[in-house]
Amino acid sequence: MSSALNKIQIFEHQTLKVDETTKFNLVHFNALEKYGYKTKEKYFSVGNKRIKFNNYVGVIQVKNLTIEILPKADNNSDDQNSKDKWHNALISMLQVCKLIKLNAISNAKLKLKSASILDLYYDLFLSETETIFKHGLRKSYRPIDENLNKVKGKILFTKHISKNAFHKERFFVEHNIFDSNNKLNQILLKALLVLKSIAHNPNHNIRINKLLLNFEGISEENITSQWFEKIKYDRNTERYKQALTLAKLIILKYSPDLKGGNENVLAIMFDMNLLYENYVYRKLKTLQSNPLIPKIRVSEQNRTPFWESRGLRADILIETTDKRLVIDTKWKVLKDDKPSDSDLKQMFAYNLHYDTDLSILLYPKTTVKSAVKKPFKNDKFKNQNCQVAFTDLFDIEDKLEKNLGAKIYNELIKNEINTGANSGLA
Repeated sequence: MSSALNKIQIFEHQTLKVDETTKFNLVHFNALEKYGYKTKEKYFSVGNKRIKFNNYVGVIQVKNLTIEILPKADNNSDDQNSKDKWHNALISMLQVCKLIKLNAISNAKLKLKSASILDLYYDLFLSETETIFKHGLRKSYRPIDENLNKVKGKILFTKHISKNAFHKERFFVEHNIFDSNNKLNQILLKALLVLKSIAHNPNHNIRINKLLLNFEGISEENITSQWFEKIKYDRNTERYKQALTLAKLIILKYSPDLKGGNENVLAIMFDMNLLYENYVYRKLKTLQSNPLIPKIRVSEQNRTPFWESRGLRADILIETTDKRLVIDTKWKVLKDDKPSDSDLKQMFAYNLHYDTDLSILLYPKTTVKSAVKKPFKNDKFKNQNCQVAFTDLFDIEDKLEKNLGAKIYNELIKNEINTGANSGLA
């Protein structure tokens, strides 16, 4: 049965309860319970026959069930239209943040309501691997030890003496062979074998089995994160880069059950707070190349020393020739325009530390309108302001706003950089 037919979509911070009459049953819960305890409940908390998701979004596959955890920052209902809207939004945000690479074929498949994010990752990996094979698996020289009837390479005397004391006609040697059994292909093989054990889409299974026929002679290795850290790309191996990026995701996010692999779980999850921050940053970054906007510099995660080894890190720093302001993104739904005390104190510290008179708390827009900037009520800091702002991520067609950077600029930044002055670009 296709994994697409066994898919549940749920929003972040919602709870999934066991119901034997639906797709999520006790078998799935037991597997996620073990996985949750193993990962210290990083992505969800475990209750009594229920799973409560937190601020991570993405996809989890457990046995034959795919669970999509979608972001949500509006007050709309949880119907299928809302799920489709946020499913497409998540894909677009991942694409903008370069966490997934889409092509025309992939985009077309996303239009299918039955397609899952996990199906997309699988499909992309298989397509990249098929392209690699089409142009030939990379071959390289590697050393091999063999006991031969002739001398080839160099004799390993210690092993030769121990193994050939009664076989004078043999020689234990080390020599180089030129074949495809190298680390790059071993990683691809491992990812294919992982997919073979967890994929439930018939089309994917056919493609996996066909590819595996071409990996005969490639040894199966225990792939760890260190393997990927040591990879160096050059003009001959650059074509492997995208496939290996996806293989890393598949291999390292895969968690087989220790008792025999019957409860295998694969999770590809993203911290929604960080995803939102990076998405807004990348959209604002486009302002630097916009000829209609004055000279501006946008930087992210600007960490500066604060106290001893500790530092402050503003999400986004906007600078012009004589102006600087801080934007701190918050993936929260506020019922009014009142931020928490801790957020306000954080903004006050940013104002002083980055020598700016305005910091902006930027939330996704719901039904609350942006407030005007308000000063901190202390005569000594009367020029220090904080603004609580909300930006609508969607256009009138309920698609992510393509020109979000320019929209934020016109709504929040334009007037500020044209009034007053403080330390800015040197």
